[in-house]
Amino acid sequence: MTNAELAVLSLLVERPRHGYEIEQVLEERGMREWTEIGFSSIYYVLGKLEKQGLLEVRVEGDGPGPARKVFAPTAAGFQAFGAATYDSLSTLRVANPFLMGLSNIVGLPDDQALAALREYRSALSDRIARIERRRAEDTDAPPFVGDVYDYSLHTLGAEIEWVSALIDRKVREARRGSRMSPRKLKTDPEIVELPSRTVAVVHTVGDPNDVGESVFKALYGAAYTLKFDLKKQGVAFKVEAPRARWFGGEGWKTVPREEWEAAWALPVPDGTTEVPQKVPETPVTVETWEYGTVAQVLFIGAYADEEPTIRALHAFIEESGYEIAGAHEEEYLSSPAAKAPKTIIRYQVRKR
Repeated sequence: MTNAELAVLSLLVERPRHGYEIEQVLEERGMREWTEIGFSSIYYVLGKLEKQGLLEVRVEGDGPGPARKVFAPTAAGFQAFGAATYDSLSTLRVANPFLMGLSNIVGLPDDQALAALREYRSALSDRIARIERRRAEDTDAPPFVGDVYDYSLHTLGAEIEWVSALIDRKVREARRGSRMSPRKLKTDPEIVELPSRTVAVVHTVGDPNDVGESVFKALYGAAYTLKFDLKKQGVAFKVEAPRARWFGGEGWKTVPREEWEAAWALPVPDGTTEVPQKVPETPVTVETWEYGTVAQVLFIGAYADEEPTIRALHAFIEESGYEIAGAHEEEYLSSPAAKAPKTIIRYQVRKR
């Protein structure tokens, strides 16, 4: 018995129904999340089950409106329902197209493989959201329907966690020796994939010239103390270039500098939950910064001269079919005192 046939038969085992009512219950319970049956298929399935002797039909309607067929299981239908349900509960079946794609992933370029995995993860997130909405709305459903919701959410949650870990691993693999390395960045804008990073962070509001000294003293004090502590444990940790995210939308630079909101960060090893506090008046917290698909460009020059490069990056993002999906970020590859400072200007982006 197919999944669609068992779904229809199960609703008739609950009580006799006509075709339109079956469609309503399928929709109300969100059963199309785990059954392959469209509205036009319901009557085909009903006819098939009737021909097999699993359903009987009676016609109702003595009023002025059209008569309608009401379907109910026969004795053979109840028996077939029991056997098919037992088979569904007891048999493990692996018929997931994602596994076929996973086994062939080496046939795709890295950027296409990552894009496909991210689309799949997005589809999983959308399905979880739909099921959660259904469960919240379906307050009068029988208890077993709640079990179906819970099972679906648990399995989808585990799958999205696994796929996210796979994406991060694939990004790290692609990053080794790829154009994602800052040393190989060019001054032309590009779209790349970056993994999430665990970072030590200081949040500020104010002119960078006023807050910068205490920020970097706190960040580097925390990072290097952590580095020496880890070294004693035999763990190597290289302190990377600092970065900052600037909030307030695309026009963040137009507000007075004393109102600039920023998060300054230094990457730390994954798994870090806290860092030493070397400047008590400037607390350092630990966060995970998500990246995924980003648009970025290497700018060489004074920070005050970035604006044309930022505008060009915005235009590149739009022309490439993307839109900005995160804060303005800068990664500072050289000291501000350098003759020609190098800065990566970066935005998280998503397909329009």
